[in-house]
Amino acid sequence: MAMAMGVLNRRAARAAVVAAVGISALGLSSVTASAKISYEFKASPHTVKAGARIHVKGYASNDDDLFQKFCVQQRQATGTWHTVKCAHGAVFDGGAVDTWVRANHRGTLQFRGALYETTWNSNKLHLQMVTPTETVKVR
Repeated sequence: MAMAMGVLNRRAARAAVVAAVGISALGLSSVTASAKISYEFKASPHTVKAGARIHVKGYASNDDDLFQKFCVQQRQATGTWHTVKCAHGAVFDGGAVDTWVRANHRGTLQFRGALYETTWNSNKLHLQMVTPTETVKVR
């Protein structure tokens, strides 16, 4: 009888260990991974005369396995954002843009980079993130 109890205790202990390992594995698999976005963006110079050119360049990528496209956008003062130029884009890489923009009017020009991605269930691009704004004063 004592022998049978010892075997049962070992089986119960083994079953408890297997159950604990299984539960912890389920817990680890339910942890969500967050995607990492890397970017760089700049516009220079920060003060120009009307008619001068501004150098704008940047890139962005996300480690998600979705199609991505990086674009440079500009606006005058507080107007609406307009796309200046976009990279071709790819999976895992939004691409890079290196372009020149002419400052035609006095005032404030703002530039930003915008990373667009597709969704899993659609090929339509949606805005994923924008870079901090670079401001250029046009005299």
